[in-house]
Amino acid sequence: MPLIDDGSGINESIKILEKSTVPITADEEYEKNPEISRENIEDLRKWIATQPHLPQNVPEEMLILFYHSCFFDMEQTKTCIEVYYTLKAETPEFFANRDVSRPELVNALNVLDYGCLPIRSPNDYQIIYHKLRIFEANKYVFNDGVKLLIMAMDACFKVDGTCPGYIFLFDMRGVRLGHLTRLSISSLRKFFTFIQEGLPVRLKGIHVLNTQSIVDKIMMLLKPFMKKELLSMVHFYTERDVEKIYEAVPKQCLLEDYGGLAQSIEKTHAHFVEWMKLMKPLFENDYQYKTDESKRPKKSKKSISTSFKSLEID
Repeated sequence: MPLIDDGSGINESIKILEKSTVPITADEEYEKNPEISRENIEDLRKWIATQPHLPQNVPEEMLILFYHSCFFDMEQTKTCIEVYYTLKAETPEFFANRDVSRPELVNALNVLDYGCLPIRSPNDYQIIYHKLRIFEANKYVFNDGVKLLIMAMDACFKVDGTCPGYIFLFDMRGVRLGHLTRLSISSLRKFFTFIQEGLPVRLKGIHVLNTQSIVDKIMMLLKPFMKKELLSMVHFYTERDVEKIYEAVPKQCLLEDYGGLAQSIEKTHAHFVEWMKLMKPLFENDYQYKTDESKRPKKSKKSISTSFKSLEID
């Protein structure tokens, strides 16, 4: 089994712990999700065949993931697939060249800490951790940070497949006004389109530790891109009330730097870097699955800079 229970009711992913690169199979997914039938996924496959711009050989495991992430709503699943593969084609800065030996990602991993925690929350949610490692704003590159965040999620769902939910755990320590000047409106729009309309996992919460007064300015910048549903998932904790995070992420699941019982930030980050190195072949293979805009039917041509709400789904 990919998950083990230590008796406390909290699961741990063996595949993440062991930095596995063995993808989950469709058969394993059907066994795990009896509410998903092969007929459901075949219906999605038939629909994709009517959309010449979409990749026609999407792995079955990905179709299961999309369907699960949309709570088995077929029309929402179609929109999610459309947005996901369109963004992959139009936003190479997030999805291409996912090789942590490249200079820009070496720099990003020196500036930023990341981690895919093997220990799940009590609700069996996967936790993705992120913080600044170096505080100088001129060394921060937003697009590379987003790329690493997407790599973290991709690695988790490639090996463990569907999951009840995902939690993003961010530490805001060191964030300054200078970091805001590193953000572009175009990149923010694409990022939030992905998070809200193209994410193939169930996002359950965004928990921000060590918030400071600057958080108000950050939220003023971000709110125009965020729907009410996403805003309701964001929770802030100052340094003085950091223990409140235990309600969402108990000590058993939390890094020791925050009073938790899991391993340190340093070890978690090193584990992440080594796992991403091993995942390189899977990431390279995955990039072939994106839209071919030259084949998109004219009636559904939309720019990524517009809202995907108006995409026509046949």
